Amino acid sequence: MKSSVQQKLRLVYLLFICLALLLPARAFAAYSFSIDSARIQGALLMHFPLREYTAAARLSLLEPAVILRQGADNLQLDIPVVASISGVGRKRGQLVVDVGLHYKPASGELFLGIPTIRRFDMAEISPQQRQTFRANLSDIVLKALPLVRIHRVREEDLNHSLAMSEMKAVQIEDGRLRVSIGFD
Repeated sequence: MKSSVQQKLRLVYLLFICLALLLPARAFAAYSFSIDSARIQGALLMHFPLREYTAAARLSLLEPAVILRQGADNLQLDIPVVASISGVGRKRGQLVVDVGLHYKPASGELFLGIPTIRRFDMAEISPQQRQTFRANLSDIVLKALPLVRIHRVREEDLNHSLAMSEMKAVQIEDGRLRVSIGFD
């Protein structure tokens, strides 16, 4: 009778080992969520408009529009810019910025990542002013955008501790940002 129990235990262990080999541990440790552009827009509104005085002008970055392009790696921000140039007046332009995401495991917070300026347009300014304004705008968005928190994962949402988690995948589909958090 003892050998019958041992055989059953061996069979259970063998099945467990087969399952463990066939199904990776990450399959059990993922938490996914999605964020729409309105939620990101709301988080940005708490930080915008941004204003900075420079030697060349007073630069104002107004409310950005969030663009989630299907299949893109990053989200896009279209930011209206106003430059108040002493002796010249106000000039309006547009800044297009690509932004990734940054996840802080200790707190479970998801922030906008390091921004990259893709395009800056402003009519009726000199090439030197355009270059100066672009550099100033780059400094402004590099300081401000990584402070924008767009989501917070709660530890009870995961089946493990936040400190062990990391961002596994980000994709944009159906007008939503889809994020998977897991652990190694």
